[in-house]
Amino acid sequence: MNILSFAAVAVMAVTMTGGLVVLSRDSRSETNRLFFLICLSISIWLFGGAFGYSSSTKEEAFFWLKVTSPGFIFMHAFVLHFTLNYTKITRGKWIYLLYLPSFVFLYISISGNFVFSDIYREGRYWVMVPDYHSLNFYTFMLNYLAYYIISLLLLYNNSRKTESLRIQKQSRILFAAIIMTILSYNIEPFLAPVFFDYNTYGQAPIYSIIWISFIWYAIDRYRFPGNHLDYMSFDYIDSLNELIVITDPAKKIVRVNKTLQEKTGRDMKPLSLNEIFVEHGLIERLIDSPCEENTSGITLNIITSENKMETVTATLSTFKDRFGDTVGFIISARETPDINSIFKKNGLTGRETQIIKLILSGNSNREIAGKLGIAVRTVETHITNIYGKLGLKNRNELINYCSGIVTQQPDI
Repeated sequence: MNILSFAAVAVMAVTMTGGLVVLSRDSRSETNRLFFLICLSISIWLFGGAFGYSSSTKEEAFFWLKVTSPGFIFMHAFVLHFTLNYTKITRGKWIYLLYLPSFVFLYISISGNFVFSDIYREGRYWVMVPDYHSLNFYTFMLNYLAYYIISLLLLYNNSRKTESLRIQKQSRILFAAIIMTILSYNIEPFLAPVFFDYNTYGQAPIYSIIWISFIWYAIDRYRFPGNHLDYMSFDYIDSLNELIVITDPAKKIVRVNKTLQEKTGRDMKPLSLNEIFVEHGLIERLIDSPCEENTSGITLNIITSENKMETVTATLSTFKDRFGDTVGFIISARETPDINSIFKKNGLTGRETQIIKLILSGNSNREIAGKLGIAVRTVETHITNIYGKLGLKNRNELINYCSGIVTQQPDI
């Protein structure tokens, strides 16, 4: 193994580590998966290069050159797809047409020489001769340069239009990384031999260390590629007696504490709010509302392990990072004092108590009917019976009556 092979292995290890770190933060994120594919393509390029640099014969060197080809042929397509996803410009199945030229180039590479027309030995290293007389060479150059330029324009536009300081910094770092990638991948292997008395040893993939260094800086400094909650201490929330739900800005649940797990009977974190809260739509609307202040005193019903409803009083809090960006939301809830026994003394049935809880959560008669699977007229009949048993006249008196019961209970 010569020094180039050693360098290729070292850069490959750093590159794959960066890809796996980003992927581990949220493997469901398409942006994270695409970034991992970029790192994987670079690693394939480096893997073939590590063996190719130390090949003993010309045939063996050409073989490893073909092994590297999927890496450098698909990398720019992954970069553009990633950038489109990261900047949220567009999505759709048509986007996979971006990969069509790469598949054509891959076929050309497998069936014959591609990019380099010859390889010959010079001391301990192999000299690679660019195929300047091939139309495929220039077509490939045009394809990947066009993809990189489009990516640069998207990142520049993204850094200008976003109000997030963190996203601005990330976009600028990615912009710089792609500029350095274009320069390092083209000047040494293709331009230097034309203008100078220079032979290339095919060390372009080793320059990927420049790309990954920019990315590592973005990961460490600006939490690239997106918001993540790795820095939060979950041990603290597990020690609380309150019911805690943490979501990301997209309303995906990141963590629930042990108290809530025990209450709902779930060992694993649920994937959506509707698996915990009957009024999940209300929570989603509050999260989407422009008001940045915390919202407290929200009456909700959770779905317990016995598949029953239990009323809780919740607070929705927004928490932000040092850049002022919203990182996620915390829903903390406390069990409402047990008023079932009080209702029972007044002759209310279990169904009537259930309807009162849904009324307190702000549900209309039609919404209550839908959640309980009964007719609206049946709900109206139950409500009439509730008013009669409690000596009340309307919904407002019912809400005030129940609020009075709660405030008379000792604090939990």
